[in-house]
Amino acid sequence: MKRLCYLAIAVLGALALQTSPQAQECSSASLRQRPLQLGWPYTAQFRARQRPSIEGLEIVAEDAQGRFFHRYTTAAGNVSSTVYDPVAAQEIWWDSGSTTAKVVKYGTPAAGRRTCWQSSWSERSEITGRILKDGYQAFCAPAGHDQPWGCHDACYAERLAKALPPEKKGFPKCEFPGGSAEDLGMSTIQGIEVHGCRTTRPFQEATGVQETWADEYGLILRQVDQVGNGPVGSKELISLSRDEPDLSTFQPPKGYKVVTLEMEEVPCEAAEHGSVVSVPMKSPTEQK
Repeated sequence: MKRLCYLAIAVLGALALQTSPQAQECSSASLRQRPLQLGWPYTAQFRARQRPSIEGLEIVAEDAQGRFFHRYTTAAGNVSSTVYDPVAAQEIWWDSGSTTAKVVKYGTPAAGRRTCWQSSWSERSEITGRILKDGYQAFCAPAGHDQPWGCHDACYAERLAKALPPEKKGFPKCEFPGGSAEDLGMSTIQGIEVHGCRTTRPFQEATGVQETWADEYGLILRQVDQVGNGPVGSKELISLSRDEPDLSTFQPPKGYKVVTLEMEEVPCEAAEHGSVVSVPMKSPTEQK
C-alpha cells in the first residue's frame, strides 16, 4: 500500500515538473502585461445613418470576456456581421451576399521578437458574380507584452482566469487633446442618463465635429459626426439590455459554410510596405 502511495506521489511530482516551465513562463509574462479586466455585458440596437440617403439598423453586443459582435442592416435588407473573439483567438465575418463565413485565426506572438502575420481570401459573389477579395494583417509584439488586435498570447487563457471584475468608471470626461471639447451636460436617452460632449478637430482642409452621449458605463448611446459641410452621420439607441449575450451571438447563423483561414507569418518589412497582400486590412477600430 505504501509503495502505491509513493508511486502516486512520484507521478504527481513528475507531472508538476513537466507543467511548471509553462506555468512559470506565463506567470513571468503576466508581470509585464496589464491585468485583464472583465467588462460589462450588453446588447444594444441603434438607428444608424451613414448619409442622408443611407439609413440602417445597427446591433452591437459584447460579453464580459470581451467577445464583440457587430451587425449592420441597410434599408434595402443587406446585412454584414463581424465578430471579434479574443477568447477563441479568432475573427469571423459574414454577410447576406454570400453563404460563406470567414474565420481568421489570430497570429501567435514569438518570444523575444516582433512578428507579422497575414491571411487573404477571394470568392465569387453569389449575387453579382463579381470576384470579392479581402485580407487581414496583424503585427504582434514579442510574447509576454501587451498585444494589439489580431495577436493571441499563449498565456491568454491563464490571464483570463485571473481577470479583474468589471469596474464602473463613470461618465467619460469631456476632453480632446487633438482639438477642442465642449461639455454638453447631462441628458437622457431611452430613459438612461447620459453625458454629452462635442469635439472639434482639423480634418484635412475641413473641420470635423463629433457629438457623443455616453452612459456611466462609457457606452455611447448617441453619436453625430460631420466633416465640414458634408453629410451628417449619426446613430442613436433604440434599445439596450445589460444581460450577458448568449454565446451563439458570436457565431455565424445556421446555413453558412464556415471557412477557416490560418494566419501565415511573413517578413515584417514586406508587410509594412504592403508587398505581402494587396487587399485592405481589417481592424476592430474600423469595424466598431
